[in-house]
Amino acid sequence: MGGTARSKIESILKFSPLYTAFRNGQISATFYQKWIEKEGSVIFDSLTEDQINRSARFPYEQHDFLSRALAHCRALDLIPDDQYDAAAIERVASELLSKYNHGDYITHIFPEESALLYSLVRSTQPRHAVFMGSYYGYWAAAAKAADPDLYATLIDINPVVMNLASRNFAELGLAKGVKFCVDDAEALGSSLEAIDLLVLDATGPSSEDIAEDYRDKAIYFPHLKAALGSLAPGALVVAHNVMLSNFTGGKYFAEKQKNYRKQYTKFLTLIQENFVYTVVDTTEGTLVARKR
Repeated sequence: MGGTARSKIESILKFSPLYTAFRNGQISATFYQKWIEKEGSVIFDSLTEDQINRSARFPYEQHDFLSRALAHCRALDLIPDDQYDAAAIERVASELLSKYNHGDYITHIFPEESALLYSLVRSTQPRHAVFMGSYYGYWAAAAKAADPDLYATLIDINPVVMNLASRNFAELGLAKGVKFCVDDAEALGSSLEAIDLLVLDATGPSSEDIAEDYRDKAIYFPHLKAALGSLAPGALVVAHNVMLSNFTGGKYFAEKQKNYRKQYTKFLTLIQENFVYTVVDTTEGTLVARKR
């Protein structure tokens, strides 16, 4: 049975006094991370190494974290305002995202990442959002909830997850103005017009038989390159899994960060050449960029 990674992680770690102390702000992320690497990952072996380590990156207080993140984005002129509606976000979480049918899949979009995208849409009011690597639409649903009139194009090469996305959007009343495309995002990207929000979350195959630009998260580079000419002036790009900092100090994330930096070499160069950007230290790391 599928669901959110956050729910799975918390359902198991809620029995840990150290996790509880961390979530209550009684111990630091660094101290908690050291416990994970020393014994936590052995005790809670029903979680993968990635899942238990990810828990050390959970924001202490979501709304305060996002208020500060949006203020930072506003200071960089990435967004026109940094208004943060905690009550609206709680409503979306309880009335919409909690009802999302995950099928047999697990999403690694964490609560603060859904809330961040929701807030970015509310602030920038895009007319056309494109999701390259939309998976089964969970993150896109947060964007659509922020603006029911948003025209959205979801692209994923997997017809099974796209069918699940389509069913969810219909059942939750979000399907108006949404196009579900089972296609190659790079091939389709250049044919789309007037994109003012581009969300990147595709993952290429890990096989070394695949060209490096299309392997794992390196695929962001060809995807962004294909869509670049279709981005409207001032368009926003949001990219998931951009983890460029290791604020917990853990060995696991040091290696993860090293791998990400390697995969994102061309992508970040393209971003730096054409955008003003920042990276928000969400659980998975989220890049927010505005086209110059």
